[in-house]
Amino acid sequence: MTRKKETILIFAFTFAAFILGTTEYVIVGLLKDISLSLGISVAAAGILVSSFAIAYAAGTPFAVSLLGRVPRHITILSAYAVLLFFNALTVLAGSFALMFVVRVVTAILCGLTLSLSIAAASEHIGGSRRAGAVAWIIGGFSIANVLGVPLGTFVGQMLGWQSAFIVTSVVGVIPFILIASVLPKSDTRSVSSMKQQFALFNNRRIRLAFFIPVLGVGSVFIVYTYITPLLENVLGIPQAWTSAVLLGYGGLTILSNWIGAKVAQGNSRVKLKAIFLIQSGLMMALGLTLRLTWLALFCVMLVALFSYALSAAVQLYLIDLADAAGGGSKDFASTLMPVASNLGIAMGSLLGSFVVDRIGLAYLPWAALAFAIGAFAVTSRCHQLDQEESGFAAVSSVRPT
Repeated sequence: MTRKKETILIFAFTFAAFILGTTEYVIVGLLKDISLSLGISVAAAGILVSSFAIAYAAGTPFAVSLLGRVPRHITILSAYAVLLFFNALTVLAGSFALMFVVRVVTAILCGLTLSLSIAAASEHIGGSRRAGAVAWIIGGFSIANVLGVPLGTFVGQMLGWQSAFIVTSVVGVIPFILIASVLPKSDTRSVSSMKQQFALFNNRRIRLAFFIPVLGVGSVFIVYTYITPLLENVLGIPQAWTSAVLLGYGGLTILSNWIGAKVAQGNSRVKLKAIFLIQSGLMMALGLTLRLTWLALFCVMLVALFSYALSAAVQLYLIDLADAAGGGSKDFASTLMPVASNLGIAMGSLLGSFVVDRIGLAYLPWAALAFAIGAFAVTSRCHQLDQEESGFAAVSSVRPT
């Protein structure tokens, strides 16, 4: 591909990720409207949020495996097109059951599209831009949180909640056209069966690397899940300022993806260890400064700045490990990062809930510190295994035959 086409493809995939992220998260701002429209409680409407995350994490690997023998460019375009259709179909969702089905199907298509887009970018984008491309695509979800969700919520509240999904689908046609125009036609497909692809988990290197994002993302979400009560009840931030603080937090997560691109270049495990040391230090500093409002708020913002710094590096590391373990599993490996991230979010939120219920909000940073230290330990072990393997390969290459 020419550099110009690479740039268009990166933009198109990032734009598509923004659409996918808005599709997933915009419902949070419209729960009350949806509950009134469908005649259900807000708590029941909340199931539409959790079911999306569960379907995304559980269904994506199976979808990628089942469609592994279809050329990748066909799968990406087809899955994305069907996703836009189902997104618009919410206008007909007059019952909770139908809305639930639409959200579950959309979640799986969302995971399928994003995972294969990342795999395609890692293959078609030149080596010097590969890490940045993956970081930008993942960053599309961060941009959706900062821009897509509030805009979609505004449209839904003004014109009816269904309109938010319809507008998202209409805008989503733009990246579809761009992707279709520049994505190389390829026969890239899985040459292994579903059983062989899931057998990746028999590889101890992949199992170990899988827990880097579980612990790293989990550490951030132990705090982020309860950031509003933490800000208001512990740091003493006035409620009127909370939205502005959260907007600033979201903006820094976008910048975090740029840091992630730098981390993913070269020997990423060394840089990841530094990231988790920084994360550990920030959680410790936050725990020690909770009664010093402005210092604690500064620590919270720094947590946001490094929150996604691991994403691109770990995503590419898992793909490279799978590629080394056996051909035909790269696409399946691209699903491991989002699955691990969702698992980390679930574990972090669950542990955070336990901490808040048993000992209080003020102890959340210390629980997050434990996860960050765990992420550092796992990354260190991965780095050690990388060095041992490269040393063995070097010795083998000079050994006389």
